[in-house]
Amino acid sequence: MGIPGPAVRLGILVPSSNSNAETLTAAILAGQPDLGVHYSRFRLPPNLDDTVDLSVLGDAPALLNDAELQAIAFHGTSGSWTGITQDRSLCDELKAVCGAPATTASVAVVEALGALSATRIGLVFPGPGSIASQIQREYANYGIDVQVVSVPEAAMSNPEIAQLDTAAIGAMMRPAFAHGLDAVVCVGTNLRSGYLVEGFEQEFAIPVVDSAIATLWHVLRLADSSRSIPGWGALLAVH
Repeated sequence: MGIPGPAVRLGILVPSSNSNAETLTAAILAGQPDLGVHYSRFRLPPNLDDTVDLSVLGDAPALLNDAELQAIAFHGTSGSWTGITQDRSLCDELKAVCGAPATTASVAVVEALGALSATRIGLVFPGPGSIASQIQREYANYGIDVQVVSVPEAAMSNPEIAQLDTAAIGAMMRPAFAHGLDAVVCVGTNLRSGYLVEGFEQEFAIPVVDSAIATLWHVLRLADSSRSIPGWGALLAVH
């Protein structure tokens, strides 16, 4: 007889102010009993422009390593503006610490856009327009053309972003949908846009890449456990 419980163990490193990671992931994987997800938390640096590296993550990766994982993900998007190359280096460092392939939310979004053959995108970002412009420039390095940007009128803390209701999230997302786009990308793993992906895809007939969903999609691929999970948009239908 096999070992009871999940056969595949995934690890996710979660910013301490994020309240979306565990709940969204649990909702998506509710019908996937072979997958177990294990979490470790760390505190983000105070400045959004600070690079997240192993010194910021502290003991969190090593604590996850004790669970003997098949893949690990850093559930944060700061690399989207501080540099995806640096995030790929972080992936290599996490692999060395945890002995398992690693990704980040920023790397996962770029990989997801590649899987969807999406190069012309609308960007939704729940932070300052100045950082959205940095994301636009960073994406251009990877052949991704951000043609439309939607950001909130007022600055919000990470907990405030998580408390946005469906109407407020939808109002932030809707301006990013324009004619001729291949996809709309929601950058920010504490923005609960993942719950709205399916509805917007049905309305506008283009994929919506939510960074939290993309993180799960990519870590499943790294663990050789990718599968179609209905109800969460086009990306999770991609094997």
